Parts: sequence; C-alpha cells; structure tokens
Amino acid sequence: MTKTVRELLQNGASYDETDRMPDKITITNLDLFMYMVAIIGHFVDLGLDINVAVRYSIARKMTEFGWTLAFILVPAFINTAVSIRMYSLDKKQDSLTNEFTKRKWLRIFILVLQMAPILRFTDALIYAIKSRRAERKHDTTNQRVYYSLMLKEDSDAALLRIFECFLEAAPQQVLQTSLLLRANPQFTVHQLLSIASSIIGMGWCLAAYQRAVRFYQQDKYNMSWTGTALQTVWHFLVTLSRIISISVIAYLYPHWTILACAIHILVTATLIQIFDRSPFCSHNRLADIAFSFALGGVYLFTYILPVEGKTRYRYAIYYSICFIQNVVCGAIWYTYVTDEMRRSFYFFPILAFTVVPYVVGLVIMVIYYRFFHPKISKRGLSVTFVNDRVPADVS
Repeated sequence: MTKTVRELLQNGASYDETDRMPDKITITNLDLFMYMVAIIGHFVDLGLDINVAVRYSIARKMTEFGWTLAFILVPAFINTAVSIRMYSLDKKQDSLTNEFTKRKWLRIFILVLQMAPILRFTDALIYAIKSRRAERKHDTTNQRVYYSLMLKEDSDAALLRIFECFLEAAPQQVLQTSLLLRANPQFTVHQLLSIASSIIGMGWCLAAYQRAVRFYQQDKYNMSWTGTALQTVWHFLVTLSRIISISVIAYLYPHWTILACAIHILVTATLIQIFDRSPFCSHNRLADIAFSFALGGVYLFTYILPVEGKTRYRYAIYYSICFIQNVVCGAIWYTYVTDEMRRSFYFFPILAFTVVPYVVGLVIMVIYYRFFHPKISKRGLSVTFVNDRVPADVS
C-alpha cells in the first residue's frame, strides 16, 4: 500500500481492495479459447489486409497499394519496437517469462516478420496450459506461478493490443472506407472483408485490454465486468465515430486529411512530451519522442492515460476538441459531397455516424464514471495509478 493510500485511510477515506490473484485459480476452456482466437484472429486480419494490398497491386493502383501496405507495416514496426523494449526490461529485471522466446533465433525470426503480438499471445497460452496441468496434478505452487506468469504476459500484450487497435485496425478502416465510398465494384467485397476484420479486431483489442489490466495490475482497484463492458463499448463507439468522420474527409480531400492528421499527431505528441511523458521509454530521448508520436497516432481515435493523474480536465479538453472536429467533418460532408453521393442511401447514415455514436459513447462514459468507476474517495478526491509498462486503463 502506498503512502498516499495509507494517509487517505487514516483520514477516513473509503477504500476498495485492489485486484489481486484470487485464492482459487483455474484455467478454463474459455481462457485457452480466447488466446487461440487472438492468435488466429491476428493472422486472419493481417491476411485480409494483405489480400486487399495485393489486389491493388495487381490492378496497378499503386497509390492505394502503397497506403494499404503502409498501414500494415508501420504499426507492425511500432509494435516490434515496443516489444523489443519490453524484452529489454525483462532482461534487466531477470524475468522468468518469455517461455516461447527462449529460442533466440525463433524470437528474432518472428520479430523480423513483425508479428510481435503473436509472441506474447503464445507465451500466455503456454503458461495457461502449464498452470492447468499443474492444477490437475494438485501442484498448487507451480499452478500459481504459471498463472502469475500468464497474467504477466497478458499484461505486456495489452500495450501491443492498443497500438495494434488504433495504429493498424482503425487507420485501415479509415483508408478502406474512404476508398469504398468511391464504389469500385472490383474491390468492394475485399474492402468490406478488410473493414469487417478490422472492426472485429478493434473490439477484441479493447475487450482483451480491459481484461488484461483488470486481472494483472496489483495497484488497480476492483472493476466489475459491467464496468469493463461499459469501457469497451464507450471507446468502441467513440472510435467508430472518429473513423467515419476522418473517412468522409479523406474521401473528399485526401491530401488535406493527411495534413490535418499529421498536425493532430504533432500537437498531441508535443503535449505528451511537455506534460505527460511516459517512463516506458525514458532510457532514450529519441525512443521517448517516438513513443509520444505513437501515442499521438492513437489520440486520433481515442484517449488513453500515458501517466497517472486526474482525468477530468484532460477528458474535457480532448473530447470537446474531437467533438468539434467530428461536427466539422459532418458539416463538410453535408455541404460539399457530390449530388450523386447525396442521393445515395448511405448519405444520411454516414452523416449520423459522424456524431451519434460519439455522443452515445460519451453518455456511456459518464454513466461509467458515475456508477461503476472504482476509486478511493473523500470529498471528491480520487487516486489512480499507472505502472511503467502500460497505461493503467484506457480510461
């Protein structure tokens, strides 16, 4: 218990026990299934995106091919860099993890292929199986050791999932949606498959992230499954609205969209460097700046906490700015879209999706913080914690 928490308790603050490993632990079939789905889903999503890129290349649409490929490779490169940093921290801490990656050549091979999340998913799956075997042998000591290591790997994968979600799945949806609006029948089915897989992947990433944070972090307070579900839905709706808003502007003015997104990333990365620098890459100034820019890319779609602190004013500023941006995007779509597009059946649904999911998401956020957010409180005082590996939660 930290000194801050102890002082709060001595002054009469209410206290909610932190999430800890339960006394009775067991690995269910659902746990194993979730890891298998995460691994297979990663390959399916990647395969569908590559399929679209290849078809653009065959059709000699090199601009579309280049952007699709960039949204595959750049997030994968970032995830690889983050994963290498994680392994570096594990080595310094003499970690017992990385069961799958003890074979150095295999780890290097998979990292070169830029499939870093697969390493963590596989490690977690191996530890889950070992914990289950130990349980069947009534070996409670090893059962708890392997269970703890599984949670550790799941927690490390949380940050990779977030980057995968908001630097690959979300931008890929923006790109393919804006291209889909151009209604080229040759690519429609493949674009829809890529969009669908990215949407499913985004929802899975958010749910898996919340699950990992809830079960591993010892300094996090209890969060009900209802609260976890509300957080997932809230961020999914906000992200969906942001994707549609950026997509319609990318359809109308692709070059201006790139400039606007670049400015957004630059401004948010600068603010992170000034006010919210994460300790994750503090060992190297260049890596620290690069990590801030990666978070700036995430901030195109949603807000996560890079360091501990009060969220009220940060959320108020961030969500207000993004709401104004969404409204402006909807207004531009309504004003400058072609007459042919205006007569299409999806003109008004797209217009509604620039704002309605965003507002609903914020309402769910308010409900979550009003009724389901765990906290220590006395006269409105709240305390949150973050470790040096991943943000405390997406909220």
